[in-house]
Amino acid sequence: MREGIDMNTSAVAVLAIIVLCVGLVLLFGTKSGKRVRLRASGTADEIIAKDASTPEGAKAYYNVAIEKKNNDVIQARTVYSQMLGKISNFDDQLRSLKKDAMRVKLDIQSCIDKNDDDGARIYLKKQQDIEEKMEIIKNALEELKENASLQKETLETLETELEDLKAEKDNAVLTLETAQVTKSLQATVGSSNKEEDKMLEKVRDGIKKQKEEADGTKIAYENSTSVQQQRLDKKMKDDEIEKKLRDLKAKKGK
Repeated sequence: MREGIDMNTSAVAVLAIIVLCVGLVLLFGTKSGKRVRLRASGTADEIIAKDASTPEGAKAYYNVAIEKKNNDVIQARTVYSQMLGKISNFDDQLRSLKKDAMRVKLDIQSCIDKNDDDGARIYLKKQQDIEEKMEIIKNALEELKENASLQKETLETLETELEDLKAEKDNAVLTLETAQVTKSLQATVGSSNKEEDKMLEKVRDGIKKQKEEADGTKIAYENSTSVQQQRLDKKMKDDEIEKKLRDLKAKKGK
C-alpha cells in the first residue's frame, strides 16, 4: 500500500516537473511566449509610469535613488578617509626613516673617524636599506596623494549629485502635488444627470402642450358665433342706452 502511495507521489512530482519545463519552453522558446513576456513587461512599465506620476509614487522612486546615491557617497567618503589615513601613516614612516638616516650617517662618519671599516660597512648597509624604504614610501605617497585628489573630486561630485537629487525630488513632488490639487479643484461646469434631463424635458413638453391647448380654446371661444352675437347684442343695448341718455339730456336742456 505504501509503495503504491510513493509511486503516485513520484508520478505527480515527475508530471509537475514536465509541466514546468513545457511552460518554460513555451514562455521563453516560442513567439507566443515572447509576446506574453513583452505584454507583461509593458503592463509592468505602464503601472510603474502611472505610479511614478503621483506624489506618493514619485517620493518612493526618488527615495530609492537618493538612498543608492547616499550609499555611493558613504562608500566614496570611506575610501577617501582611508586614503588620508594611509597618507598620514606614510608621512610618519618617512619622518621616522629620515631620523634613522641621520643617525646612521653620524654613525658612519664616527666609524670612518675611528678607521673602523667593518663598522662603517654595517652602517652603510643600514643606510642603503633605509634609503630604499624611503624611496618606496615616497613613490607610494606620490601615487596615493594623486589618487586621494581624484577621490576627493569624486566625493564632491557625488555629494553635489546627492543634493541636486534631493532638490529635484522636492521640486518634482511639489509640482505633482500642485498639479493634483489644481486638477481636483478646477472650476466645475454645471453637469446634469441624463435621467433628470429627460424628466425635465417631459415637464417642459407638458407645459408647452397645455399652453397650446389653452391658447387654442381661447381662440375657439373668441371665434365662436354665439360669442360674436352676444357681443353684438350687448353693443346694441349699450348704444341704445347711450342714445336714450343723450335724448333725456337734450330735453332737460330745453
